[in-house]
Amino acid sequence: MQIIKRLLLISFILPIHVMAAEVEISNAWVKESIPGTENGAGYFTISNTGTSVISIVGADTDASRAIEVHQHVMRDGMMRMRRVPELALEAGETVVFQPGGYHLMMFGVKNTFKPGDQVEFTLHFSDGDSVSFDAEVRTIR
Repeated sequence: MQIIKRLLLISFILPIHVMAAEVEISNAWVKESIPGTENGAGYFTISNTGTSVISIVGADTDASRAIEVHQHVMRDGMMRMRRVPELALEAGETVVFQPGGYHLMMFGVKNTFKPGDQVEFTLHFSDGDSVSFDAEVRTIR
């Protein structure tokens, strides 16, 4: 009976692992906190290594009160940020979250980000899957 329970548990875990393996996240980092600010930004590279479109529909972190996927856009001659409620990645596509582009915008940072610290993020996808990863805090200098 124990073997059957273990096999059932493994059968539930494996599909999740396989789905998560279709996304590769690398070069994850967070800007160190700017004195006097309560917001922060996270960056990374994400690759869809699967064979179908995936969409990021949200993110979580314990490091801030709220977090959203944002993008910088030029509008009326001014650089502005806008929330991105869903970001689709085609099969084989790679998107770089970087300063001046896509980023994870953190509101109400709970503790100052210091170089060398780690921040954990979880990305949520439209199919219900989630992937967690750590980002190193880097200096802004």
